[in-house]
Amino acid sequence: MDKIQLHVDRLFRTYKGSKQAQELKQEILSNLQARVADMTMSGVSREAAISSAIANIPSIAHLLDEKPRVFLYRFWVEWVQRVLLFTLIAWIVTMPFRFVGNGTGSNTLLMFIALGIGIVYGGLLLLKRYDRKTGGMNVQAALALRLRKIGWLLWVLLMGVSLFYTTALHFGSNLWFSRPIHISGPYQFANVAIDYLKPFVTLLIPLALHMVPKLLMKYEVGEEDGCTE
Repeated sequence: MDKIQLHVDRLFRTYKGSKQAQELKQEILSNLQARVADMTMSGVSREAAISSAIANIPSIAHLLDEKPRVFLYRFWVEWVQRVLLFTLIAWIVTMPFRFVGNGTGSNTLLMFIALGIGIVYGGLLLLKRYDRKTGGMNVQAALALRLRKIGWLLWVLLMGVSLFYTTALHFGSNLWFSRPIHISGPYQFANVAIDYLKPFVTLLIPLALHMVPKLLMKYEVGEEDGCTE
């Protein structure tokens, strides 16, 4: 692949899916190719011309709008729909928890959360008349990316603390005094297993944050949409 194309692809690798970025990408690629052509016509070697052109644009962060316009209603509808789907899946997966006393609360909580999200989703569908192409709104895309990263980091930290706490709660004395771990039967095993599995329900939170940047890019207003202020 051409060095210029590789350089441009590298510049835009974190902006995939953004309409604004794709439009700017084509413009920068064309400008760099034209610059190289002009320099080679002036007697500069192609390799030197490419190196000079690439050095001229080391970054494009300052060229991109940090607050792209987004069809906010469409974003909210799909985001809530996906969160509802994930919550329903989590509720169904945790149904076996109800057969063990300490797992009933988690499954019941997920049921009520799913019910609440379902009500919100139904309300959004009733507001469909507000989905107008002139309804774009500026959003903090960079903030969404930061929140996604922070969400995953906090979740990993939470899981580490939770696993340590559960292990200490059930097996702390055995490990401290180097005694063998003993589980009396299937019921105790199920209780211990559920105590380890319950924190994984919080995976819904980083998953919900993970979707935000992609959906913002999906519903970004492009020039062809003709969205006005």
